[in-house]
Amino acid sequence: MKCSLPLLLLALASSPGISGGQVLVDSSNYGDLFTPGGSPVTVDPPNSLVGLTFGGSESGSLNPYWKAEAEGGASLKILIGVAETGAQVALNNGELQFNISNNESSILGALGIGGALDLDWSATATFNKTGSQLLLAPNTTYQLSFDVDGTNGLLNSTLGILPQFGVELLDGSGNAVGAAGGGTLVNIIGLELLGIVGSPPRSGRAVVQFQTSATVASGPAGVRFTGSASAPATVLSLGTEFASITNLNIAAVPEPSALGLIGFGSLALFRRRRAA
Repeated sequence: MKCSLPLLLLALASSPGISGGQVLVDSSNYGDLFTPGGSPVTVDPPNSLVGLTFGGSESGSLNPYWKAEAEGGASLKILIGVAETGAQVALNNGELQFNISNNESSILGALGIGGALDLDWSATATFNKTGSQLLLAPNTTYQLSFDVDGTNGLLNSTLGILPQFGVELLDGSGNAVGAAGGGTLVNIIGLELLGIVGSPPRSGRAVVQFQTSATVASGPAGVRFTGSASAPATVLSLGTEFASITNLNIAAVPEPSALGLIGFGSLALFRRRRAA
């Protein structure tokens, strides 16, 4: 049986044991990834008898894939009622959102000059859908791409709110995989985002890569997004959304050296077959 070299390379690149640039997670197999399955995870800050208090945390599931944690809030109790705001992680309008639950002017005024609200967000997706589980292979590069929306400015590090926003790839045991540039957490704010038509600063498409080692834990892999900010009253007035994520895509990236070895071995095999 004769086989042309291009067809042989294509067959090898698409075989299960070879990283051939195959898309592993996208809207075709995880079309419900950003579909709400439950209530947002929202901090309900503690409140005192009268006055301003800070703190609070909350955790829970957003849908079958996403688990979220939120920390930080403020509650102002006065004689005529209570005004509250807190960190919130939600799935709305096809987006994973990192929000502030509301934006009460009474709380903004109570914070005063020099006051700030410390907020933390975290959302972790596990790709465990039957028939589409993401199982990481050793010594393989994985590329994550997704759209980031920081429209209201809370991702702008020049505003003095000390924003942090990062992404990690997790193996089957929840351990962070090494990032291509070193470490495990990729700081999205420090990336040069690919421009999207009409996108404001701090918005665009992020592309990051992670590399597994010679051994990798079994089980469905995941992705974790984390964010934090120390937001003063002047910044809270920008809006209630810290950032949002959409259009998540995960693909295995072919290694040039590996593909070169495949091509060389295939060519030698092809020539031997022709000589025979």
